[in-house]
Amino acid sequence: MRIFIYSRKSKWTGRGESIENQVRMCREYIERYMKDVDNAEICVFEDEGYSGKNTKRPEFQRMMREIKKGDCLCLVCYKLDRMGRNIIDIANLVEELNELKISFVSIKENFDTSTPLGKTMLYIAGIFAQMEREQIAERVKDNMVMLARSGRWLGGNTPLGFTSVKEERVQVDEKMRTSYRLEENRQEMVTVNFVFQEFIEKQSLTKVVEYFQKHDILTKRGKEYSITAVRDILTNPVYCIADQDAYDYFETLGCQVCFEKEEADGKHGLIAYAKTSSSHYKNKENPPEEWIIARGKHRGEIYGADFVKVQKLLEANRQKSESYHKVKNEIALLSGTLYCTCGHAMRPKYYNVKQRTKEGERKFSYLCPYKDITHGEKCSMENVPGNDLDQAVCEEVLRYARVDSEVKKMLLELKKQMQSEQEQTGSREDILQQTIKEKEKEIESLISSIKKPGRSAEFVKYVDEEVRRLSQECDKLKAEETAVRQEETSVKTERGQIDLIADELDSFEKSFQTMNIVKKREYLKMLLDKVVWDGEKAQIFLYGSHWKE
Repeated sequence: MRIFIYSRKSKWTGRGESIENQVRMCREYIERYMKDVDNAEICVFEDEGYSGKNTKRPEFQRMMREIKKGDCLCLVCYKLDRMGRNIIDIANLVEELNELKISFVSIKENFDTSTPLGKTMLYIAGIFAQMEREQIAERVKDNMVMLARSGRWLGGNTPLGFTSVKEERVQVDEKMRTSYRLEENRQEMVTVNFVFQEFIEKQSLTKVVEYFQKHDILTKRGKEYSITAVRDILTNPVYCIADQDAYDYFETLGCQVCFEKEEADGKHGLIAYAKTSSSHYKNKENPPEEWIIARGKHRGEIYGADFVKVQKLLEANRQKSESYHKVKNEIALLSGTLYCTCGHAMRPKYYNVKQRTKEGERKFSYLCPYKDITHGEKCSMENVPGNDLDQAVCEEVLRYARVDSEVKKMLLELKKQMQSEQEQTGSREDILQQTIKEKEKEIESLISSIKKPGRSAEFVKYVDEEVRRLSQECDKLKAEETAVRQEETSVKTERGQIDLIADELDSFEKSFQTMNIVKKREYLKMLLDKVVWDGEKAQIFLYGSHWKE
């Protein structure tokens, strides 16, 4: 029989409702109020640094997998909002626990779903938790709209063609903050104008990138221009002049336009807020309905009509590109996995439809697009026969998937090493915890000694200095303990990845031959980090290791 404890905190603070405090209070609750649980195993799941807006949290997901395995008596948390702030998520969780006949206890609100009243109160509290989240989101949006109307630059990567300049101190939420505005950089703006003109003329992102790479023109941060970098420039409203065409375009899109049509003076540029949102370290574009479009304080550069024309061309190209890739990528197994030694992903080039292999497959080769873009000046890699390379890589992967393979032996050895590291880390953590407890007891003893009557000022001063010294030592030990715990978590994660690779290799040979091309390609991507072609041989990189063909 097991009892699960779940704790979560969005940011690490070490104070208040810290992970450690939540777990401690849950353990105390179990000891005091839960009956017949002396022999129960208590399993703790901790998510630190994760928001409660959804359930995409690693430890929460692991806990749910363990719950479904059975043998769980009860799930305990410190507070309802630690499980999440979305009523649908909470409702689904409670429903699932009820079906599995598992009780849920939230000690702060004193909810216990094993009783009808507790279940009802839980749903009510969940509604308020979601209401609070929605109110916070609404306040954030209102603040953003207010800031947008001021035309301020709120920070982040300054777009090409501009510099960020401090302006004045402004009051936001009863606090004084530094205000910024964008100031034009004419030298960089020349590149921006070229990008728009070249794209309107050639109607191809690839052609713009090709020109930059051929002439060694780098981005603002010293990197080669990519299709994504060029697209980001073309879709950034910061370059668009706030005129009637621009106003009508963004209003038609459904954006929240934070200035009147009469204010579209044909001089100032635009600033877009909430165009993207953070999604696990990657910027994810929000739908236009969530964009806030404001008139900035900077001068606009591209007329609204031209900006709108570019957006329509990009959309048409995107739809054409999707159709192109669906048709063209029917055979190549290493698409998205094969790289040239110059660092660029190689893509398939198909021969005439009549040219077939002995097995009846259409012939193709892999080529480096960078060689095409630079006309062989920056890369001269010869094309490689695609059918032969795909077959060779598959045979090599199948060979290494067998039980007696070197990769299997290597994974086993690596797992043993990590097990040893984890045990050593656990021992270090135990020693640190014991040392911290001993020093804390010393501190308590010293403080108690001061309270005794008749203590001299010199004695009190000595005790005070000793307590300060011991406290500093405790802080250092706690910091070391945190580092050791993080190291242990890292080792656990790596061991999990190794187990996953081993499991995939076990089932790989059995099922690979029966798969279609799409499934084979997906399976290879699960096992392979990348394959690098150097003109003579392919280096196959497995996640966490590599071997050569």
